[in-house]
Formats: sequence, structure tokens, C-alpha cells
Amino acid sequence: MNQIDLKGRRAVVTGGAQGIGLAITQRLLHSGASVAIWDADAGVTKKALEQLSGHTIGVPVDVTDYDAVAEAEKKTVAEEWKRVLDIDLNGVFHCCKAVVPGMVARGYGRIVNTASIAGKEGNPNAGAYSAAKAGVIALTKSLGKELAGHDIAVNCI
Repeated sequence: MNQIDLKGRRAVVTGGAQGIGLAITQRLLHSGASVAIWDADAGVTKKALEQLSGHTIGVPVDVTDYDAVAEAEKKTVAEEWKRVLDIDLNGVFHCCKAVVPGMVARGYGRIVNTASIAGKEGNPNAGAYSAAKAGVIALTKSLGKELAGHDIAVNCI
């Protein structure tokens, strides 16, 4: 199978929970895209999401109803924003929260978080990612100051 580089791209696949739509969803995910499945059958969509690997969300929508489609678009954007912040900021927070108590108990530790220039400068068309990485930078600075007295260094690259 030839490889298409779709890393960092997002796609909406209508009817993406079964049949040809599901095959398209799988191919997009295999190529690195994030996929929103817009399908009228919420049950089938849920089942498809359980079987897929990659960044997917399911948005039930009746594509014959314009208002429902417009609402699905809003929900997709909102869920994408939340997903990016959950992974790129909340994920870092959760990992720090889990390891810090042990480091404090030992009186030593080193944490290196991954940030991005996007967190300092902002990237066009990447508001959620830029905001998340700015949050990682601020979280890292805060934790570094809070934990310095325990010989725990917190940095980001």
C-alpha cells in the first residue's frame, strides 16, 4: 500500500463508520490524519470507534439536515480543540502529577517536558496546539519553581 503523508491533517468522513466510508477512515488514519466520522447511526459509529486506532471522534449527524450538519461542524471543531488540549497539555499535567509525589519523597527528580516554538510564537492554523504548548511552557515554569526546594528540576525542550 502506498503511503500518503497526512500527519497534522484533519478529515471528516461522512458515512465513515461502515462500508466504503469506514475503509476511507482507516486509510486516512493509516496515513496519519485525524478523522471525524459523521454518521447518522450512533451505534455503528461507536462500534467503529472501538475498532479503530488513531485520532478519531464520532459525531452523529443526519447529512440531509443542513442545521444538523452545521452543528456537527461546530461540535467537530470543539472536540478537536478539546482533544488537542487533552493530549498536549492535560497529558503532560497528568504525567507530572503521577511522578512528582515519588520524586518529592526521594528528594530528587528530573522532568523534561516537550514544548514547541508554537507555544511561544503561535503557529497559523494551529490555535489549539499553540495554546496547549504555551500551557506546557507555563506549567513547566510553575512546577520548576514549586519543586526546586526538593532538588527536582523541571525543564522543557
